Amino acid sequence: MSDGTLATTDPAALGPAAEATGHKSSRLVLLAIGVLVLGGLGTGAWLLAPKFLGAPVKHERVEVPVKATVPLGPVVVNLKGEARRYLRVGVSLGVADPKDGKEVEEHRAQLSDLLISVLAATEVDVLASDEGKTKLKQELLTRMREQLLLDKVGRVYFTEFVIQ
Repeated sequence: MSDGTLATTDPAALGPAAEATGHKSSRLVLLAIGVLVLGGLGTGAWLLAPKFLGAPVKHERVEVPVKATVPLGPVVVNLKGEARRYLRVGVSLGVADPKDGKEVEEHRAQLSDLLISVLAATEVDVLASDEGKTKLKQELLTRMREQLLLDKVGRVYFTEFVIQ
């Protein structure tokens, strides 16, 4: 540099304006690193908190093989919105162990009430289709597990199904 100017990278040697710019850029870098670290910690905590805090983790239910059935007998209900029409349906519940049938038997009154409530509220179009019957079985099974806490029931079978 023959023109007499000094080349330097020291912000203090270049004056107060250059010194302020150097501190700003280093602060921005530190701020960006801090935000990234906090974001990473937050994400990790969000993903791992249920595991360490014992929060329930949803698992898909594994289909238990049915080895015994418990017949509930026929249920007769008036059809929703239909004058003088009714449904007669026979229901059996599949359980994995024949010993579980006793627990299901103890809930016979609650099961009959649940069946009547769900069946009487179901539209005739749903009851008449195969897809509707499949969904109805799944709804009954879900409500038995949630409302009556009968997790041992693995399947719902219609042994008789007459709409008249």
